[in-house]
Amino acid sequence: MITVGTDTRLTDELERQLMMQAIEDQFRFKPLVSLKKLLAKLFAGHAGGKTPVQGAVESAG
Repeated sequence: MITVGTDTRLTDELERQLMMQAIEDQFRFKPLVSLKKLLAKLFAGHAGGKTPVQGAVESAG
């Protein structure tokens, strides 16, 4: 994340470019990140005996 001071102003074109880049990055598929999240969920569910969904349902009920 870029930190910009309160007295800094962006031109319209620069702001458009930054917004377009952020939108494109948001929808870019990242297979390694997805695989890491999947494995973390599987191991967390296996180690604790409950899946994250089961724990949420029990705490809500």
